[in-house]
Amino acid sequence: MRTNLAKVLKSRQAYFVTDHGKPVKAMIPYEVLLELLEMLEELKDKNLIQEVAQGRKEYQEGGWVPASRLKNKLS
Repeated sequence: MRTNLAKVLKSRQAYFVTDHGKPVKAMIPYEVLLELLEMLEELKDKNLIQEVAQGRKEYQEGGWVPASRLKNKLS
């Protein structure tokens, strides 16, 4: 068990602990945890969520400009 735990702790993968086949715990790298917490904070920002939704809608409607063309316009 200790040998396996040492490998798990050094790994960059997520691991799930089960109890009788049911997941009860998750182990994820610290950096991943920080990213998830940041995403959760961003989800609390209603204005940001509205802007993302608007951007997705415009993209689906073809209201977008390729980055290469935008770069040329700004140069």
